[in-house]
Amino acid sequence: MFVLKDKSDVPLYIQLYQQFREQILNGDLKPGSKLPSSRKLCSDLHISRNTVEIAYHQLYSEGYLISKPRSGYYVEKLDLSYIHGTKEVFYNKPTLPDNSDSLIQYDFKYGKLNESELPMTQWRKLTNKCIKNFSRQMTSYGPTFGEIDLREEILKYLHYYRGVECTLDQIFIGAGVNYCLGMLCQLIKDITTTIAMEEPGHHITRRTLENHGFNVKPISLDSSGLNVTELNSTNTKAVHVTPSHQYPLGIIMPISRRLELIEWAIKNNSIIIEDDYSCHLRYNTKPVQSLQSLCSDRVVYIGSFSKFLFPTLRLSYMIIPKCMLNKFTVMFEGYPPSVPFIIQKTLELFMKEGHWESYLRKTNRMQKKKHDALVESLKRMFGDKISIYGMNAGLHILVQVKENVSERELIERAHEVGVKVYPTSKFWKYPENSLKGTVMLGFGGIKLDEINPAVKLLYKAWTNNNVD
Repeated sequence: MFVLKDKSDVPLYIQLYQQFREQILNGDLKPGSKLPSSRKLCSDLHISRNTVEIAYHQLYSEGYLISKPRSGYYVEKLDLSYIHGTKEVFYNKPTLPDNSDSLIQYDFKYGKLNESELPMTQWRKLTNKCIKNFSRQMTSYGPTFGEIDLREEILKYLHYYRGVECTLDQIFIGAGVNYCLGMLCQLIKDITTTIAMEEPGHHITRRTLENHGFNVKPISLDSSGLNVTELNSTNTKAVHVTPSHQYPLGIIMPISRRLELIEWAIKNNSIIIEDDYSCHLRYNTKPVQSLQSLCSDRVVYIGSFSKFLFPTLRLSYMIIPKCMLNKFTVMFEGYPPSVPFIIQKTLELFMKEGHWESYLRKTNRMQKKKHDALVESLKRMFGDKISIYGMNAGLHILVQVKENVSERELIERAHEVGVKVYPTSKFWKYPENSLKGTVMLGFGGIKLDEINPAVKLLYKAWTNNNVD
């Protein structure tokens, strides 16, 4: 039976085609079944014969029907067992919406920024300016390495603020840190099959490396960061580090350890991948120069605008050592840029007109206030019942509750009082070695005046006591 709606926005022939197609896929019309003649069907449905013919022809052209001369259309023999099995799974096991987060008052999610603190007005104006003044450049693909004017702005910024030593042609712009890391993986796959990485370290970074076929060798940390003695015992030719603010523990690698790491790279003809993810945000400590500034020939430097400007911007940059530049250029010659021109051009103007530096100063002040308020509130309420890791930079801290309680229980207790905190065990390749009873609190997306009441609820949840 067919139900056609005259007043629908969908043409009648499409409605008829869709209903026939569904009956074939559902098995209601068996293989070999003969379809009604167009003359009979148009009479039964009170539609034109042309409508029926168009629907039949579409089904025939897509392979659902076969045509027999002087006989008509028949259902093709199709193996639909896989489709039927898939549908059964979908229909019998519906996914129900998770409304549990509707009760959350305060969300300490890392990687989230507060909308009221972002430069929405300037960004909107500059985007409109780009659309108006640079429409011609939007009609064709740009250079593989990214727009040259944006790379010039990045070069000036990195040289002045991070001490990075490079030339314009070494800067590659990519759609996020993991995109850049993926390109690098393709570049070095014939050099090594193993990449060393801090333990703990970012789980997405580890997954990216593993997805590109590398064996990730975890290297333990001490008070100075990655253990170079342990690194020396491996046969890897590459290591990934976050020396300016180790993720997630927040260790700042001192100059003595940096020099050890560089010595390892030179002696073993190896490379260091420096992820400078938190270089923009530092509180109560002086900025630390990049590792790349000490040894530009051995360090691949990766940084990002996404984490501190707009997470959905997906714009990062990679500084490729000169010794690897020719190989990189040949390997990816002709690749279209991964970041749209309009985003690159808007960011270029944002930097050129001084908005970027102004925003950095403003956001540093705001995030410092939130960081200090969160740390002060936790220490005041919990005292020596907790340990705090990762302070004085970035947009998160780790909180370890010294009571014998699991990570999962801390998260569930917090959830019950309307506060969302996040696990840390995923940062260890071997979670059994993780810090027990430890959760992550990201403060980028929470408002300053929400921090104290949120911590009060955490105190209530984790100690079964109230705070006056």
